[in-house]
Amino acid sequence: MGPLVRVAVIGAGAVVLSAAAVGGGLWLSGNDPDVPESGDVHAAATGCDAVTGELLAERLPGAVAQPREQGPLEGGDNLVCAWSSPGAPGGDGGALRVDVSALFTDATGEEPVTGADRAAEAYTALLPVRAEEVDLPTGEGAVWHGQVPGTAELAFHSDNLFVRVSYAGLTGQEPVDPEDAADLAAEFAGRIGESL
Repeated sequence: MGPLVRVAVIGAGAVVLSAAAVGGGLWLSGNDPDVPESGDVHAAATGCDAVTGELLAERLPGAVAQPREQGPLEGGDNLVCAWSSPGAPGGDGGALRVDVSALFTDATGEEPVTGADRAAEAYTALLPVRAEEVDLPTGEGAVWHGQVPGTAELAFHSDNLFVRVSYAGLTGQEPVDPEDAADLAAEFAGRIGESL
């Protein structure tokens, strides 16, 4: 893989991962952490452990994990994990990012808004028109092609968790086929959904 191709992988990964980071309209809280209510199934963001080393070795060879980031979110808890693989010469390379938000019940108004409702609202707000429904073991999900070739983004919600998966990849010196990128994002999301 030449230097220009490596730059393309890194650039594509950065674009899709940056889009995933801001796409949900959620932000890290600078105040005291919020706490879950009794009806919130998940008291913290979780799911990254479902992306096992075995799965990465099969689908994203040579992937190196980036440091996980977990901390308070406005009205919840957020977990971000990412992996990147430069790829061997002529082989596959790419980047994967998983962003999980555990949203807690908002009881500040006249009518409380459950964490599950907040997760569903965040999911609906994120989806572009081009998104297509995807079958997942748990929760409603949708996938769409990223704006950069070889990228796909996927989102789903389950109980009070809102999950975003972003993937960017190359096969040899070319971006992966858009459908292959979407299928791979769905496979990672499926494993995460099974673990919840």
